[in-house]
Amino acid sequence: MDILALEALLNQMKSLPQPRKTEANIFSSGARGHYENPVSDVLAFFLDPDGGHGLGPLAAEALFSCMGLANTFNAQLSAPPQREVSTGRGNRIDILLEGEDWVMIIENKVWHLQNNPFDDYLTCLQQEAYQGKTPLCVVLSPNGCAPEGWVGVSYRQLTGALSSRIGEAYMASSLNKWLVILREYVLHLELLVSHPAVTTETEAFVLTNLHRIAEIEELKKTVIKTLSGECQRYLTEHFSDKGYEFKARLTNWSGFPVLRFKCSHWFSPSDVVLYLNGTVDEWFEVITYACDLENEQMRERAIAMLNIEGSEEEYEEEANGRILGFFSCHVPQETPKSELLSDLAKRMTLLDNFERELR
Repeated sequence: MDILALEALLNQMKSLPQPRKTEANIFSSGARGHYENPVSDVLAFFLDPDGGHGLGPLAAEALFSCMGLANTFNAQLSAPPQREVSTGRGNRIDILLEGEDWVMIIENKVWHLQNNPFDDYLTCLQQEAYQGKTPLCVVLSPNGCAPEGWVGVSYRQLTGALSSRIGEAYMASSLNKWLVILREYVLHLELLVSHPAVTTETEAFVLTNLHRIAEIEELKKTVIKTLSGECQRYLTEHFSDKGYEFKARLTNWSGFPVLRFKCSHWFSPSDVVLYLNGTVDEWFEVITYACDLENEQMRERAIAMLNIEGSEEEYEEEANGRILGFFSCHVPQETPKSELLSDLAKRMTLLDNFERELR
């Protein structure tokens, strides 16, 4: 791929919608959190006012409000929620709830397809045990659609009703761990019904240009590998009077190249890093890491020898103070490569003096 074609592709990519960021939650991190059974298990737990979460009828009242029945029925249950209730024809109802004067079937559809035997479910409510109670039939789904005779509740309706009640509960009482878990559950339901993080336009662009994107990635690897070799040769020439040998290692931080260099004769893991941070409005960094600092005297000596003019005023501590990092920053678009190489060699000289004096 020539440079003009590369620039055209990158300019086209800049105009694409950015992927939507979503908030992670404990349910989405699990391998099965998106399936109907786990989603229904958690829902049944919170719908039970006596379920051990200490939130009372919070979730049940939210559901009744979504059905337009907030002032019609008491949300308290006369029996624990039932899961996977078998009908006479061997079908299974997701959740069955029973109150003093009502009985409710909830069919939970994580995905849009609704091909359940709804008529068979209704026969379950005709049992003698439920005589005299108002039958309530609910389909909980992403779009809120339901067959005739059923009440449709969308995930967005339910999460909205739950969120407002969670906020009120936070204000009214001390922190309850189950409020935190319920909020995580709400985030998970929102994630299930949200639009894909990547738009159709972006997806089509990537799939159409996979070969060109692969070429760009390979070009990036070649450039970084070449730059690492050039840095190593520059250091070898810079220290030619001492005959030093250098070790180089390539890695990445947040997807951006990290070139690490150290002298072969150093006994510690200390090294100097060239971090090519490509994040917008960020800097390239030359970072000097002094490692295995075993006492306060060594740390003070490292600061005196390595925190010189040109370094940032603050340095970072890692591993309980056993590692100190000293930063020198460069504006990517304004810093010539010769300046980066010169700074790299200067930091290597300082670190070499430190290593030879204290090890």
